[in-house]
Amino acid sequence: MKNNTEYFTRFPNKYIQGNIRTKFGVSRKFYIVYILIDKYRSIENYSWITIRKVLDFYGYKTHKNKPKAFGEVLDVLEYMINNEMIEVKQDLNSVNYETGIEIKIISNNFDHADYFTKLTSEQFHVIMMNESSLNRECLLMAFLYITSYIRCRPRNDDGSEKTQNPSDKPEAFFGSIEKMSKELAMSKDTIMSCIEYLIGSSDNRNALLMKREVGSIQPNKDQPPKNAPNIYVLNKEGYKSEIEWAFQKMLELYRVDVFDKKKGGNTTQEKSKYLL
Repeated sequence: MKNNTEYFTRFPNKYIQGNIRTKFGVSRKFYIVYILIDKYRSIENYSWITIRKVLDFYGYKTHKNKPKAFGEVLDVLEYMINNEMIEVKQDLNSVNYETGIEIKIISNNFDHADYFTKLTSEQFHVIMMNESSLNRECLLMAFLYITSYIRCRPRNDDGSEKTQNPSDKPEAFFGSIEKMSKELAMSKDTIMSCIEYLIGSSDNRNALLMKREVGSIQPNKDQPPKNAPNIYVLNKEGYKSEIEWAFQKMLELYRVDVFDKKKGGNTTQEKSKYLL
């Protein structure tokens, strides 16, 4: 069922883990177009979207002189058509802001049974609530990228976990922000600002991610200490265990018994009632 609580989009990881423009020659508008097509999808695999609905996500004002983004949305639809993800009978060159574009979803190519990232309606709503100078697109990209690396443990049909030792496969992200910056073609400052929002909370919203700072290591005396990546997990029941299991995994990976204090005086203390 797709309602406020249970609706989610299966977003293919291949479009998240890397620079989508470099890898596929398509604009980042792909993210929101894909999500909206799936959001308004019927049980018969038809969907209807408008260009205005897409541009509303970015806060664009629509006027007679169409913004560059208008053409980028059409290019994304053309990409999906050429890659047999969707079918559109209308002439896309004739559509305007309000035209209802009827889309037939080719589920074999649009949906991904494996290697996808789940985005719920609640998570999408929290991203839409952002009213800071941060671009919603950057927030969405950062969140999808991080969650795409939070591997879900195998589960049985009844939802129970197949593995008897969940600590062996913690559902956590502890990747390099530098690598993330290169793959998404976003500055590290922008990524850190996005993470601050995603781990933050207020009276109106819960944090989407939980964070634990790990610390630093010094591989040998001839090299200066370096900070290990922080741990991020989804804000859900059992997150403390996931963080602890990930922390133990990092100790194994770095072959140390303990981590030293984090180096540098500019560590960001994100405002979150969930920060450990």
